Amino acid sequence: MKTLRMLSLFLITAIFMTNCSSESNNEPQNENNATGTIRMSGEDTAAIGNELQVGDIDYGRVDLTGLEDSIIVVHQGATIVEESPTLSPGDPGYVESIIDAPDTENGFIIVAGEQVVSMTIVTNGVQRQYGCDSTFGTFTDCNTISINKDLREAVFMNTTVQNVETGAILTMNGTLRW
Repeated sequence: MKTLRMLSLFLITAIFMTNCSSESNNEPQNENNATGTIRMSGEDTAAIGNELQVGDIDYGRVDLTGLEDSIIVVHQGATIVEESPTLSPGDPGYVESIIDAPDTENGFIIVAGEQVVSMTIVTNGVQRQYGCDSTFGTFTDCNTISINKDLREAVFMNTTVQNVETGAILTMNGTLRW
């Protein structure tokens, strides 16, 4: 069962990170004026903390997420590059090529749509991966995620993500603006 969950999360991540061939009329938005905090509860908060401070958010980056109606969120102090990636998602240097982060030992990256979340949190060099899927039913249900491109706002309301290795559940709440 654990192997199926991990495979499902990696499949969801691959869907997000695969460069889709569909054209988009939405321009990516990276004005670096992102604000917001995601508050978390659950057993993993003893190791990762109970807040994620947002540094940068991009909406509609099909070249990074594979979906038009999605966001990519990184930690305070980090920025998402404006150029399309030149490396493939499977390349070991891919994340470093799309995110400029001075501290690689502590931070996070969230890729979210209204039905799915893939998230990595790094604390003191230890990487933990989380995910949820309300579309395919192969992973824990996300509950509520709302992304409004017109308001430039994403709301996580009792959004649940599951640690892919331990099965621990995190509940996320917060409003992000860009």
